[in-house]
Amino acid sequence: MREFEAEVAEKFGMEDAIFMPSGTMAQSIMLLINLKKEKMDAELLPRRAPLMRFACHHSSHLLLWEEESYSKLAGMNAVEMNTEKNNGNNEFRVPALSLRDVEICFDSQREKYSEEIAATESNTLGESGLSTLMIELPHRELGGKLPPWDDVISIGKLCKSENIRYHCDGARIFEASAGYKKNLAELAEPFDSMYVSFYKGLGSMSGAMLMGSKPFCEEARVWQSRFGGNLYSLMPYAISCWAGFRHHVSRTKSVAGYEYEGSTSPLSFDEKFEKLLRVTDTISKETEFNNIAAFDPPIPETNMVHVYLKGSVSDCEAIRDDIVGKYNIRVFSRIRDLSSSDKMAAHGYGAYFEWTMGEANGMIEDEDFVLAWDHFTSALRRSIEAEEPQD
Repeated sequence: MREFEAEVAEKFGMEDAIFMPSGTMAQSIMLLINLKKEKMDAELLPRRAPLMRFACHHSSHLLLWEEESYSKLAGMNAVEMNTEKNNGNNEFRVPALSLRDVEICFDSQREKYSEEIAATESNTLGESGLSTLMIELPHRELGGKLPPWDDVISIGKLCKSENIRYHCDGARIFEASAGYKKNLAELAEPFDSMYVSFYKGLGSMSGAMLMGSKPFCEEARVWQSRFGGNLYSLMPYAISCWAGFRHHVSRTKSVAGYEYEGSTSPLSFDEKFEKLLRVTDTISKETEFNNIAAFDPPIPETNMVHVYLKGSVSDCEAIRDDIVGKYNIRVFSRIRDLSSSDKMAAHGYGAYFEWTMGEANGMIEDEDFVLAWDHFTSALRRSIEAEEPQD
């Protein structure tokens, strides 16, 4: 296990790493460590409890999918940085987090907690209870968008000046590496800590790695035990994750000296990203896509993108299934309804899905993707026109 942890830490240029069964556990532990609750005076803790908080984008996984674990387990509050109003003329497209969003958040926090800040010697937001700023690379819920890299660097400097820990939710950091065209150590360099997932882009069993300084990881190992995360049966998960890391990142087929079977030449994340760029560009230019659908972002920033369709889920599924029957090509698998409150619905969109270029569909020829979308967009356009009221 420690050999695996050391290998990943070295790849990311971090001092140390600790393997955990899930990202939810890893990031809850990160928040608890940064909070330094155990070092607070017991008499002051009840008064400071409402001040214990961290900042994150409004689409953060912690806010949407973890049942308020940050509150129930760590006793913390979340400060949301919402970028929905920053879309300018981009209609429904919500931009990624920016330096300006963080500056606005910090200014608001400084004003709100001015008395607490004034009572500290350092006069920083960190001493007022804002312990951590989290940033997700890429923003999964925004279609794989990436904040400008210069902003990522500048946000780190701002956090340091305010004595706030800077953490990266890197569940899909390997995809971000391709999008930024930077190696993993370059991506990790601005951050105090980072979490990465192994079961998503690497196709392994459940497992995560939390990385940071040696003291940080030593404390994380204590918290892992408290959370019950040091399972006796954790090794199979670690081996699967190590194999996925070796296979897709290190590009080798051995773990701890043992060879294993597997594809000899998996697509790299760069290749997956480049393929999605090619295919989406061709679909936009050579089919009726732009008349009945939209990509968000318009040009993919990683090997994933959101696709919005002007049609109901039932209509889209019926057309998809018809194409499968005729041409044995599936345009999408899962698709979701848009509620009437969604901004996209006001622009005529009724459904959307997340399109990720992965290991399996990455082997499909570009022209087959275009052929499928040509049939799908033509059929969907006819369906929409048939439902329009006649004069």
